[in-house]
Amino acid sequence: MISMLRSLIKINHKNKLKLYVLQVSIATLALFAVLLAEQLIADGIAARAVVVAAIASTAFVLFISPFSSSATPRHTFGGHLIAVLVASPMGLIADTNVGAELIAEIPAIFALYAALGVGITMFFMAATNTEHPPAAGTALAIIAHGFSWDLIVFLGTAVIILIAVQRACRSKLIDLY
Repeated sequence: MISMLRSLIKINHKNKLKLYVLQVSIATLALFAVLLAEQLIADGIAARAVVVAAIASTAFVLFISPFSSSATPRHTFGGHLIAVLVASPMGLIADTNVGAELIAEIPAIFALYAALGVGITMFFMAATNTEHPPAAGTALAIIAHGFSWDLIVFLGTAVIILIAVQRACRSKLIDLY
């Protein structure tokens, strides 16, 4: 098993192993800061939501492919902002008595509602040139979790922290694929 891993590393990225370790370590530390901030700001509310996966995916994009168009501040912040703007009203509607009742009675309603929210988010990201694939997960998280100011503050804080760390370390980063 170990020899198989060594052969994979040697074949694909022999000279870049240190860079892989460095960039993944930076991403891990940045995510730690984000999740710690989430615990302090939002009292752990986002830890139960899909949004943590969207933020982790953003960290992946920013630190594994830091020079891709999706990793620019415009795309990263803009994509998540579009997701918040589209999904927040939908999350508020889903939280109403009528919305919650419909979703509980007809399971397909939530699937349709969530798919529409993500689709509309994707449309506006493409239309505004702020494509950031993980932000589609942010839209889904807000719709699934429901609107919460704590969630919105966590998202904004997380995205800003990740962008700041990526920009500060940019001279040491390379695209790893």
